[in-house]
Amino acid sequence: MVRLPEPGTRITIVKLSPDGQPVARYQGTVLPGRTGWVVAEARWTYREVESGPLRFTPGDRLIEYFSLVEPISAFAVFSAEGHFKGWYANVSCPLDIDGEEVRWRDLYIDVIAVPGTDVTIRDEDELEAGNMAEAQPDGYRCILATRDRLLEMIRGHEYPFSEA
Repeated sequence: MVRLPEPGTRITIVKLSPDGQPVARYQGTVLPGRTGWVVAEARWTYREVESGPLRFTPGDRLIEYFSLVEPISAFAVFSAEGHFKGWYANVSCPLDIDGEEVRWRDLYIDVIAVPGTDVTIRDEDELEAGNMAEAQPDGYRCILATRDRLLEMIRGHEYPFSEA
């Protein structure tokens, strides 16, 4: 059985590409969360990035939710001043935990929910360009089903989307 990091523990969070290569590594602090989830707080330290209607700015506070049950991760994004900016959710492989390092693999599709705007789905073109529908039909169907599950969770304000 995997030992989960305790609240207050400093961890290294590693984002992996769909093929499992590290693309980002950053520090976070574990927060209390519901059973089946690892929750961490981190700061956006990279350059400003605009992703659809959501803009990540250096100093933004991210509360990151990683499901241990479903292939889902979601980030509540707050400005440095504490204003809620929106949700950035990912279809991902289940979280891999090794001591004080957690790794999550991003699987193409992202769902963005910003107050006052329509929900945005990103990177479906990357999924289609990868020819996954033919090469890995089960994985492809899982990604699409998870996208639909994320949309349902956002619309229903299900945890973690009930938290901001």
